[in-house]
Amino acid sequence: MSFTSRDIAFLQDLVAKGSGQKGASLASEHFHHHFGMGQNVGRQFVFTQADADRALQMLTNAGVSPEPVGSPLRRAQAGMNNPSLEKSGTLAPHHDSIAVKAAHGPCECNGQLVSAMGYQVLTSDQTLEIRADVILVVENLESLRFLERNQWIDYQAQAVLAIFRGDGIFRADMVARLLDASRAPVWAYFDFDPAGLGMAAKLPRLQRLLLPPEDVLVSAARKANQVHLYADQVNQWEKSLASDHRSMIQMPWSVLRKLRVGLAQELMDSL
Repeated sequence: MSFTSRDIAFLQDLVAKGSGQKGASLASEHFHHHFGMGQNVGRQFVFTQADADRALQMLTNAGVSPEPVGSPLRRAQAGMNNPSLEKSGTLAPHHDSIAVKAAHGPCECNGQLVSAMGYQVLTSDQTLEIRADVILVVENLESLRFLERNQWIDYQAQAVLAIFRGDGIFRADMVARLLDASRAPVWAYFDFDPAGLGMAAKLPRLQRLLLPPEDVLVSAARKANQVHLYADQVNQWEKSLASDHRSMIQMPWSVLRKLRVGLAQELMDSL
């Protein structure tokens, strides 16, 4: 016998409460009509301890825990326990996935070298096991894919693991947890705009902010003339940026204030 996630939640709740009233619902009506459980009284269903005992037996026979799982299951785990749970109530495929690549030098995970081409997707636990000198957080996925275009980046002879900051698929909170759990120094490669500087400034153990040489950066920013990148963000970020006294933040922030134009990361990739 298999149950939907709704059925399982209903049975688990009945086991936990032992007896009592439940409002009319699809689950209440289903188990009343098909299994003779509960008594229909007006708009309520009254369940007894005998119904709760039967619910426990039904869950046991189906190989489902009588207690709600504390956290979502992976689809493979849910499918093993109960096919009806394969998708409903399980973790999304990329729940704890992080996009990574070896930006420079050998980055090794359990004897396997991390790819330097494109990017690969690892779990947060696997990423945490990678041996590297530095973690480089990259704001945009396209820039991560073609990071090797950036001939201006000096990796200082370090083994540098690049990771994508996150989006709607690769979750930014998983990257934040990874960085909190790691002890490696952090570098940042973000858009040259108030938001990019502000987000980079919030990274833990930030050691370097990667930007092209100032004369190249200024020339490219003036040529691209992306005024909106500055105008649309400055009010939100200027207070926090002004209060950050680290030179790695204040120097580019000073340049940005003078220029009053930003530069998107993809325009820095091939400078």
